[in-house]
Amino acid sequence: MRPALLEPQTRKRVAIVGSGPTALYALQDLIKSKSPLAIVILEASDVAGKGTPYQRGINDPAMLSNIPSIEIPDLPETLVAWLAEQSEEYLSEFEIERIGISDRAFYPRVVIGDYFRAQFETIVALGEQANYTICVCERCQVADIAPSGSHFALKYGDDASIELFDYVIVATGHSFPSAPETSPGYFAAPWPATALHSIPSGKIGVLGTSLSAIDAVMTVATMFGRFDRNADGCLDYQIKDGHDGFEVSMMSRKGLLPEADFFFPIPYKDPLICTAQAVSARITLGSSGLLDDVFDLFRQELLVADPEYARLIGLEGLTVDTFATAYYGVRDKCDPFEWAASNLNEAKQNYLAKHTVGWRYAILITHEIIETAVSYFTAEDLDRFNRSFKSIFADDYATVPHLSIERLIALRKANRLNIVKLGDRSEIVTDNVERGATVTFEDGTLQFDTLIDATGQKTLSADDLPFPSLHDARLISQARTITPRGNSIRTGGIDVDEQCRPLIAGIKPVRRLYIPAVSYLLHKRPFVQGITSAAELGKIVAESIIADVTRPARSRRAAEAARSAKARAIEFV
Repeated sequence: MRPALLEPQTRKRVAIVGSGPTALYALQDLIKSKSPLAIVILEASDVAGKGTPYQRGINDPAMLSNIPSIEIPDLPETLVAWLAEQSEEYLSEFEIERIGISDRAFYPRVVIGDYFRAQFETIVALGEQANYTICVCERCQVADIAPSGSHFALKYGDDASIELFDYVIVATGHSFPSAPETSPGYFAAPWPATALHSIPSGKIGVLGTSLSAIDAVMTVATMFGRFDRNADGCLDYQIKDGHDGFEVSMMSRKGLLPEADFFFPIPYKDPLICTAQAVSARITLGSSGLLDDVFDLFRQELLVADPEYARLIGLEGLTVDTFATAYYGVRDKCDPFEWAASNLNEAKQNYLAKHTVGWRYAILITHEIIETAVSYFTAEDLDRFNRSFKSIFADDYATVPHLSIERLIALRKANRLNIVKLGDRSEIVTDNVERGATVTFEDGTLQFDTLIDATGQKTLSADDLPFPSLHDARLISQARTITPRGNSIRTGGIDVDEQCRPLIAGIKPVRRLYIPAVSYLLHKRPFVQGITSAAELGKIVAESIIADVTRPARSRRAAEAARSAKARAIEFV
């Protein structure tokens, strides 16, 4: 299948590999260019414009998104406005009450996917009205990307078509095995959700306690039972006939559940001390001691934001290495369901009062600022950061919908759910078991009929990028981190510059090639997840392309001539 693009000689051609949120936002900004482009979107799945976390089939209707309408960056239409236009049949399919539609409510992932698809179609139409040539290719897998002079050649589709493009955006986002059941009863991922529908009731283990793990639990729970509101407004779980053996255990190192979504002002307020300017100024002084100095800015911010909380955890005596222990504090010693019930009640009350908890908000508004320093950490400091400090930010910003917590509590009341604290040493064994897996940990051994690894998106390395010609041309480098001695070691992911262009040998950017694919960026940008990050990445690459396209023709021709003189066309094998 070949894109039916017109005027290939007069318009710069842009290929977008993938069509999830990053591609959606990139496309929205690309059609703002004063020079109309020819754009091809290449999507491997059946439906473009939704993204893996929001596709039907990949996600079960019971899986909730943890981003409300108010937090979704600007698209042609807000989620609330789009929902208000939907039919009663559509809303009832997902148990959405029209009167309850709100910019702070949470909705199923597949609903968000339908919304994104609608926005995608609108953006494509707007682009075509503005004289852009846009071609959407669905069920179109890209097999390879190769440099060819000043262009890139893409091989794609069942007939292995080859097309030349001036710019390529690799926005492939999430990655998971197409057949997650790698051995009988062992699932390496909770997606696609349809694969979990084959699971029989019995003892089910779920690795992880985050929203991804909750998604997996809800998928199987709604297969074997249902959730109903009782007369008091509380949620109950009723098992279906024939599934009395259903029991699920969620497992993680700490054995903690995520906390309920809390109220806070949107857009974010600016920090007072741990500001972007303060962190940037400290970065310019070098990597030595950077982590400790950034933590000191964070500690001062927290002290000002919530003096009482600072006193309770002994903040002044804490270091970057001990803060997480104090942060989890009492919560770590409580029954996770008792804590969840108490925290949920607090969160609901704060929403009613529109009250913001100071220390929670301080962590939230500083996490992206602190992330800007991560790529400058020494290897030793990066290890320290990852070991404990990083987790408190993820715990704070990855809170979950209130309904998710209510469902977990209902499962617990029905004696269908347990939380297991694995500690620092655990092992999963699938050998010598007919089905499922055995989990051994500090407090004993558990046998499961089915085990689902729901620990979320894995960080991928440069070697995982599935385009061999880019590797052959040595355009992709594994990211490196400096050591205290001044040399560097590999730390995973792909080295990219601030415009998401891959760096050759960690130094020279590859012009016109962009890799804003989250799974390859997590090594140095640990919080670059979610729709807000997708919008940011999409905008960055679109603005870079527009700037390059609109450069004065003379300087562009000179630059292209110099590149062509050095370029070597690479043939596909």
